[in-house]
Amino acid sequence: MKKIVFVLLFAGVVFFQIPSAKAQVRAYNTMVGVVGGTNLGGTVKQFISEQGAVDLLVYNRWKGWVGALLYEHHWDIREFEGLEWYVGGGAHYGMWKDGKGEPPWVYKIDQDYNVFGVDAIVGLEYNINRSNFYLGVYWKPAYNFADFTTLWEDEAALTLRYSF
Repeated sequence: MKKIVFVLLFAGVVFFQIPSAKAQVRAYNTMVGVVGGTNLGGTVKQFISEQGAVDLLVYNRWKGWVGALLYEHHWDIREFEGLEWYVGGGAHYGMWKDGKGEPPWVYKIDQDYNVFGVDAIVGLEYNINRSNFYLGVYWKPAYNFADFTTLWEDEAALTLRYSF
């Protein structure tokens, strides 16, 4: 009888601790994930305030590599639990090696070349069933300070992130 009471008491304590543990899981600071769309790569997002985050994107595009560092400001969409939207901006740097990159706007295909510029971003993120997983979509136009092209307006992607 003592064992049954002990087991029931232990089970009750564990049962009542589960909701508070789940609430703590959603209070994340860091997210890591994958990006797929017009580019393929990875992302690390670090929240630096309640609504502000720094997002590092590293991805492959046109057989070259691009890195973007962005600041994003997030807002909840109250009508849809777990859904939020964000806007922000930042900078990017991209590099392509001799003969490996084939962007349609480059006429110096036999040379190494780099681009750098500024970015804007707008997106949505959804917390999947109050778990640690987030599904998102964004559009990130960019302006380049290079002689090859000035505006990339076609950059959009889906993200799948894990928070901890």
